[in-house]
Parts: sequence; C-alpha cells; structure tokens
Amino acid sequence: MIQRSSLKIVSYRDCTGANYIDEFKLQLNPTSISVTRSTDNTKEDKDADGSNLPKPPPFQGCKFTFKFTIDDSGAIDHLPLPHSYGIKESIYLLEELTIFPNYESHKNPYVYLHWGEAFKYSFYGQVTGLKYVYKLFDINGDPLRAEITLTVTEVPFAYNDTRNFNSPDITRIPTVKDKDNLVKFSLESYDDKKYYIRIAEVNNLCSIRELKNGSKLLLPPIKK
Repeated sequence: MIQRSSLKIVSYRDCTGANYIDEFKLQLNPTSISVTRSTDNTKEDKDADGSNLPKPPPFQGCKFTFKFTIDDSGAIDHLPLPHSYGIKESIYLLEELTIFPNYESHKNPYVYLHWGEAFKYSFYGQVTGLKYVYKLFDINGDPLRAEITLTVTEVPFAYNDTRNFNSPDITRIPTVKDKDNLVKFSLESYDDKKYYIRIAEVNNLCSIRELKNGSKLLLPPIKK
C-alpha cells in the first residue's frame, strides 16, 4: 500500500534552517497550487569608462497560494487534525507558526514548504496572506470545518541560494568606504570581478552604483 504524503509547513526563526520551531501538517492536501513569478527586464548601467554594465533586477520572490480544508465533523476521522484539540486550536497553531512575530527578532517566522517535488527548488519564505472561513458548526457554535487560503512569498536572503553560495568559507560583512565599488569587492573577496552582479542581487541593490558610505555589504561564500 502506498503511504500518503502530506504537505508540511515547517517554521523557522531565520533562513538558515538551523533554528527550527515546529511544523504544521495538513489534514487534507490542496487540490491546486497557484505559482506567481515576476520578472524585471535587465537594464544597462554605465561603468566609469563608459562601458555598458547590466543592472541587476531587484529580488522578485515567488508566491505560492493554495487552499486546504481542516475538518472535525467526523467525516474524515482517519485523518488527524493538525492540533488534536479541534479546529480553533489548529488555526491558532498555524498562526503561531506563520504570522505571530518572534519576541526576540520581532519578525514573522520563516517557513519552508515540503510536499513531493512541488517545492523542490523554492526558497524560504514568509506568509503574506492568511484567510480562513468557518463552514460548519456544532450546536454550541464551535467550528467543525474551516477552509484556509495561504500565501507564502519567498524572501531575499543570501543563504537561500545554496546552489551558488555553498562553501564552508566565512561570510564577510565589510563597511563601504569612499571610492568602494562592487567590482572592487568582487576582486578582493573572490579573486574575480565577475561576481559583482551577484553581490548586488544578494544585497538587493537596484543598481551597481547604489553604495553608500558607512553601509554594510554582505559578501557570502561562493561555490566556484
């Protein structure tokens, strides 16, 4: 007999995957998943010598939206609720793992979606939309069924991209000084100027000239 796989929403305190909080396992899997990707055309910028340089687009996080149902009416007793105490408690668990800010960082938790190959190449994200509708009630007015719509949006964070930045080297965070530029940082940090565009993408810079004195620049390890 083939074992059923359930979609899991795994919650973390950050994007490294090391600070695990808990997970929310769907009782019934979604029947569809909406995937939205946005792109910006790469524009050209001028270097000091007048040469054309590609301008990296800002990070465009992929959005995953899906609907699912949780039911405590007895119709699907063979499938356990996410929280054994009932519908309200299950929804509170979902909110706690996805939208309630962490008391230390004051940021919403980061989540990673697990279900077969559906999210194999996705990054960590945050819940940017949560809606639930109660559909069925007992004689006391307690909900017995809820339909939930969830939207998860990928976040721009250097450690998300393990495909290109996957080295045991230490990440460096230098302070930008006068006359610094991305090509210089690329040469000094990676012995190659070709990574300046990737540095701009990691730091969510809309232009390679968008450097301010005194600001911090994230230079993660690169797998060459």
